[in-house]
Parts: sequence; C-alpha cells; structure tokens
Amino acid sequence: MREILYLGLSQLDKLLYGIQKPGRYIGCEIGVKSKDIEVLKSFPDMVLIVLAFPDIYEIGMSNLGLNILYEIVNRREDFSAERVFSPWLDFEERLRREKVKLFSLENRIFIDCFDVIGFNVQHEMLYTNVLNILDLGGIELCWKDRSNVRFPLVCAGGPSVVNPQPLSKFMDFMVIGDGEEIIIEILERVKLYKKSGREKTWFLSEVSKLDGVYVPRFYRFYYYDDGKIEKFLPQKRIKKSVVRDLDQFEIVKSPIIPNIKPVHDRFVVEIMRGCSRGCRFCQAGIIYRPVRRRKLDYLIEQSIRGLANTGYDEISFMSLSVSDYKGLDELVESVVKNCDLENISVSLPSMRLDSFSIRLAELIKAGRRTGLTFAPEAGSQRMRDIINKDISEDEMMECIKVAFQKGWEKIKLYFMIGLPFEDESDIKEILRLMEKVLYNARRFLPRSKWARFNLNVSINGFCPKPFTPFQWVAQDSVESLRSKFDYILTNLPGKKVNVSWTSPEKTKVECFLSRGNEFTGDVIRKAWESGAKFDNWTDLFDYSKWENACNNAGVSMDFFTTRVISSEEILPWDVIDIGISKEYLLKEYEKSKELSRKRDKV
Repeated sequence: MREILYLGLSQLDKLLYGIQKPGRYIGCEIGVKSKDIEVLKSFPDMVLIVLAFPDIYEIGMSNLGLNILYEIVNRREDFSAERVFSPWLDFEERLRREKVKLFSLENRIFIDCFDVIGFNVQHEMLYTNVLNILDLGGIELCWKDRSNVRFPLVCAGGPSVVNPQPLSKFMDFMVIGDGEEIIIEILERVKLYKKSGREKTWFLSEVSKLDGVYVPRFYRFYYYDDGKIEKFLPQKRIKKSVVRDLDQFEIVKSPIIPNIKPVHDRFVVEIMRGCSRGCRFCQAGIIYRPVRRRKLDYLIEQSIRGLANTGYDEISFMSLSVSDYKGLDELVESVVKNCDLENISVSLPSMRLDSFSIRLAELIKAGRRTGLTFAPEAGSQRMRDIINKDISEDEMMECIKVAFQKGWEKIKLYFMIGLPFEDESDIKEILRLMEKVLYNARRFLPRSKWARFNLNVSINGFCPKPFTPFQWVAQDSVESLRSKFDYILTNLPGKKVNVSWTSPEKTKVECFLSRGNEFTGDVIRKAWESGAKFDNWTDLFDYSKWENACNNAGVSMDFFTTRVISSEEILPWDVIDIGISKEYLLKEYEKSKELSRKRDKV
C-alpha cells in the first residue's frame, strides 16, 4: 500500500508567514466531513479522493456542486473526500520556492498521495489552472506519461468538459453529466482496482462501461488535411449520466462554513435542474436536460433546517430559471415567514422578467431585499426572437415597474452582443432599453431613492457553445465586438448607468477552448508553460500568451472561432450523446435563420 504523506502543522505555519488570506489554506472549518488522518492510516483500503476546484478558495467554496459531491462521498465509511483549490500567486510562489507539493485542506495530504484527483471544471478559462494544480502536485500532466503509474487517477467533470477533447490529453477519464450517482459507482471500481493490483487499463475498461464516462485513450480521431475531422473510432458515443429523481439526494443542509468570506456568502438550495425554455444560445439549457424539480414540501423543510444549521441570514434558491419553479411563491413565503428565523433575505438568480409577479415581489420584500438581476440578453424584439428569448418589451417593462414600485433600488441587466444575425439596429436597441428602464425608475421610485439609483449593466460577447443550435455559427471578430462595445460605452444614456464588460480577446479564447479538438490541448499546455493561469481574472488574462501558444503549436484560433462550421462536419464533441439530437439543434438553427430575415414591426 502507498504511504499517505502529509504536511505537518509546523511546516504549514512557516509556509503561511506573510501570505495574504492564509484562511484559504488552513482548513479546519465548521462542517468538515472527511475522515481523520489516523482513521485513514488504520484503513489502508479506504478510497481517497481529492475534489479539486481550479480557482481560489473563495470562488470554489461558493460552488454548490463541490459541496454536493463532498457530502455524498463522505457519507460512506470506506470513502473519504478532501478539497484542494488553486493557490493564489503568492502562495504558489512560496510552495515552488520551498519545493513543497500542493496539499489538501483537511489533512494536508499531498495530492499525489490520493487515489483519485477529480477536477470540477466550471468554465473553459480554468483549463490552465487544471494543469497548474497537477504540476504543483508533482504529477505528470499527460495521461501517456502516467500510463505505468496506478495512482493517482486523474479525472474531470463539470459543464466545461461536455466537449472533452481540449483536456483529453491530460485526463485518465472524464465524467459527462450529473455526478451524484456516478461518483459512487466510479469509487466502487477504484476500491476493487486498489485491492486487485491490476493494471490501469483494467480499471479504465471497467469505468468506461458506465454511462457518462469517457476514456480518451480508448478513442482515436482521424483528420483531413484541412484540420476537419474525418472520423473517430470506436464509433460508440458516450451517454451522459443523469439523475432522474433529485429528491433521492437531499440538499446539503450542513455545508462547510468557509474560514473567509466567499464570493457568495449565503445558504444555497438547488430547487430545479434543467430548463425547458430553449434559448438557442444557452448551453446549460441543453446539457442539464431533462427538467427535474424537487418536491415543494421537502424543499421547505430542508431549507429551514439548513438555515438553522448554518446561521446564514440569506438563502439563494437556484436553478437555470428559478421563477419557472411551480410553488416558488409558497416556498419563499414559508421560509421568510418561518417563526424561528428572523430577517431572512432571499436571493433569486436567473429571474425571467415575464415570471416576476407582484406576489413574489411582496414576499421577497418581507425579508431584506437584495438586488434583482434580469437577463433580456438582447435589446430588440427581433434579436430576442432569433435567440428564442420569448419575452416582449411590454412584459419586461411591467416587471421592472413592479420592482420599482415595491422599493427595489438595485437592478442589474445582462446583455450579449455579437449574436448571430445581429446588425447595427440591434445594438442601438440595447441603449434604448436602458433609457426606458431609467425612465421607469425616475417615474416610479421615490425622489430620495431615484437620487441614489444606478442601473448596473453587464455586456458580454457571444460565444457559440457545443450542443446549442448556434454551435455551427462563426463568432464575431474581436474588432467587431470592440467596435460594438465602444459604441455602447460612448452613447450611454446618462451617468446612472454602470457598465461592466468582458474583453473581446477573452471571449475569443473562451470560444476557441469550448469548440476545440485534442490539439487544443497542446495550446493549453504551451500557454500554461508561458505563464497563463487564472485566465478568467481580468488583470491576469494575457491574450498574447494564447496567440503565441497557438503559433508555437501550429494551431489556428480562427479555425475554431470565426469560421462557419458546416452542418455536415464531424464535431469534436460528437463523441458525446448529450441526450438531444443533432437534428433537433439543426432545426432550431434553421428557425433562427428564418427569423433573421424578419425586421422589427415596431
């Protein structure tokens, strides 16, 4: 059996001297559930997994999926899960200088001593952080270089591995879909593998029989001279893993309470998974299907217990479209008016403007009001029809009017630019919509509140994603996106509008990574070797590193971004069966083309 090596407390103290936010690395939080180090030493057959979140502690601890898997694994007596996050720059420098390998939070076990390292990859701009964590752990990056090493097994899951190809050179296996059930099935096989002493290929063959598990080394892609895919073998497609009944798994009522303030400092409850709206730009709306709702009675009971357990005074009811949950009014009312809880505030992300009722506004007002966030996505009705955002301007304004009448002062709007078939008039309509919101704020807010009112607007460049009807379209060029951003910023309707936006260069890299093939992995590695990491952080993202990495790897970024993809072309992610047919996506794409020929009637 392998020895479990870990960092001593005195060593940790020395490492943390002078480090900013040492709470990121000390562990010992309330709610920790992994087994004690002495228990691990006494039971060498226990399966150890480190759940790796490739971003800093404050962001990772706000991720509900991490908490869910952590709790599920640690319920088992024969399994133990610990956590590791990307160290910030100062602590990474300290680790490398002192030649100390990266270690887990709970027992400070070096991550190369675990049986499994499981990455939770929430978005593509975390890819370089994945490599950085492996390197800090003293682990070879590519699976080919680990072929003769039984442990640790390296895998990845999360929404940004639905196209598994960009990370395929680095992973022993990848998990597509819901993780609650399959993580236990995988660890059961790890347990057998650990006892048997068999070769790694035996284990990988066993897990490849499970729905949702993709093993890169078992597949080979063949390419034409122009870089397009000719075929892949075997032709077996991987069906995603699906949890049919969410109520099989209770919500996490006793999550770990972070040592330092996380990005989202509140109690989070997933009330529904999946979305039936069918927005054509939305990858999550496809990959999380089918729609599954938790039972209302269970939600009420578990939410109240969770708030009591944690001491949080804010609860967030989460789903892709939270206001589509039937019984939301009753859920909010039951939690807000519970006699044992005082001054509870409710956060409802991803609100649809057409679902925001007066009744719901009053219920939220019963607690402390947080800001309201709405996502019209596009300024013109024509553009909303094209992307299948089925909401009219009148509905939007009525809902915003209700919000102002009920006393909300914080409103945030999300827009995208660079959408398929967009023209100059669609950009102007974004500005006109801002003007209309300001007009209603001035009209319906009391004078004192209008004086301090600000409209917060987030504008992002559109990124065509795999498994959406727009997966074939060309992304808008960096120059075009910048021109549109500049036009909006130059013509904002007054000083009460605060705009945040994502750089067009970052949007292009995101698209490149999301639609990439296996050779994209070479670019990721070269970008990381040149210093790329924390690429989602505005002040750390360096586009030149990605340009140079593409040049050095002989890969064209434009091939994956600004090129229109033929509907006949084999796509890198066609190896995955996400549960929605390509024929359906093509029909939706054709509908958007037809709608693009129509002009606004107003």
